[in-house]
Amino acid sequence: MSRHVDIGFVGCGFMGQVAHLANFARDPRCSIVAIADYREDLARRVARRYSIPEVHRSHLDLLENSDVDAIVEITPDDVHVPVAVDAMKLGKHVYTEKPLSTNLADAEKAARTAEKHNVKLQVSYMKRYDPGVEIARRHLSRALDEGSMGQLTYVRSHGFGGDWICNVDRPITTDETPPPCDRANPKWLPDGLIEDYRTYLNVYCHNINLIRHFVGNPKSAEFASFRPRTKVLMMEYEDFPALVESGSLSASFWDESTEVYLTDGRVSVDTPPPLFRNATAKVDIYHAGDLQYSTKPRPRADWSFRRSARHFIDCILEDREPRSSGRDSVEDIRLVEEAYRALTN
Repeated sequence: MSRHVDIGFVGCGFMGQVAHLANFARDPRCSIVAIADYREDLARRVARRYSIPEVHRSHLDLLENSDVDAIVEITPDDVHVPVAVDAMKLGKHVYTEKPLSTNLADAEKAARTAEKHNVKLQVSYMKRYDPGVEIARRHLSRALDEGSMGQLTYVRSHGFGGDWICNVDRPITTDETPPPCDRANPKWLPDGLIEDYRTYLNVYCHNINLIRHFVGNPKSAEFASFRPRTKVLMMEYEDFPALVESGSLSASFWDESTEVYLTDGRVSVDTPPPLFRNATAKVDIYHAGDLQYSTKPRPRADWSFRRSARHFIDCILEDREPRSSGRDSVEDIRLVEEAYRALTN
């Protein structure tokens, strides 16, 4: 491949416009050469704004363009895998929104397809690319290697939402109706849990993913408390538990944090609102023991969505595995399915 990546963009709705299109359009190492959306008028208007030369109604039509090296597909959750698999079978790299799929079987299919066709599959877990998160993870990894903060004892993720949009620019809209798509729910999931499962997976896969990014994969997951508005997911590791507190708050701020406790310290990370550009996670690293002190490193301002897009292009050009690969992202869906399956037993 040349040192330039030609991208086909599939889906130009809200998240496509406010979180992804501009980031790829502004990276000089790539060009958006085609866009596809069943809402033809919307696709044409978005293409004009970003000077995209080709407009298609279907991703299959877009994939016929042999110049396309990779696709960025920001579609409904149920459509991620069908679109990604079609692209990967033709040798195209894929960047997709989270979660990778709405069920474990399809997620595993996507990961296998990427491996079979030797292409990159990156899931947009943008929190992993936040500069503050990167600092916290490096410090935690070093502390664990050196034993300077003792042993892991507990992890807590708190996600109660709030204002995640932060006065973002209004996207282009039309009165066109998105086409219906078949829901790809787990076949074992009872009807009464479907909407709850879909919402939880869509939102809190981020929190589960970030815990795994810090401390690895747990052995199991189940709900310690399960209520309509608030839930507590417990993930068991070999030597410590991790809890995901989830709920909602009608706040003008964003209420989300991750804390990793050790016998001799704590690493705290307050992640910013997703669409608040040029805001990084606030990090507090506390060392306990005989000499106690706290450091609060502040990285240069940047936007995690922008850094996630850059990482995808890096991985294509440098032949590296994405930090939030399809294979890694399968685990988030496995854990959520495991927790919901336990409710049916």
